[in-house]
Amino acid sequence: MTGKTLLLKMNDFKTYTDYKTVLSVNALIFSEGKILMLKRADDKKIDPGLYSGIGGKVEPHESFYNAILREIKEETGLTEFKSIKPYSVTQIPYPPTDSEWVNVYFIVHITKQVELEPTEDGTFHWVGIEEALKLPTPNDVHDYLEILSKDPNAFIFGFYDHDKEGNLTNKKIKVV
Repeated sequence: MTGKTLLLKMNDFKTYTDYKTVLSVNALIFSEGKILMLKRADDKKIDPGLYSGIGGKVEPHESFYNAILREIKEETGLTEFKSIKPYSVTQIPYPPTDSEWVNVYFIVHITKQVELEPTEDGTFHWVGIEEALKLPTPNDVHDYLEILSKDPNAFIFGFYDHDKEGNLTNKKIKVV
């Protein structure tokens, strides 16, 4: 391979290495027919005031599985689970931040509901799925709750694109 060929290949790869990807995890925690929803504090940078699952960013050199365990423990104190399984991989290109979020979503079951005190992240609420569908949630969470209410075993590939102002411009959902 000549120096010129190598430089061309490196320039082709530059598109990918200059692009910022943020990895994150999110869990819908179920117990006794209800979902634990976090009403995010109004001062949060992402989804302030909206109801969501429990989660956050994956740390460098951390697996998705270890990240969801850590995030659940940090946000709720929970460490014992009946089951944990992924139900979605979602891409969210977000031009205002020049990054793309790749989220892995999990369904987590615990034996019994626990009351959780408010934290800096927000307040926790156990709600039925029909009630959750009426709450203000991020677009993906609402769409996924609708899908899961009809098919709890669904696996979802999601893609939610945004314009430079952060407005949703395109979404694609594939359920398998």
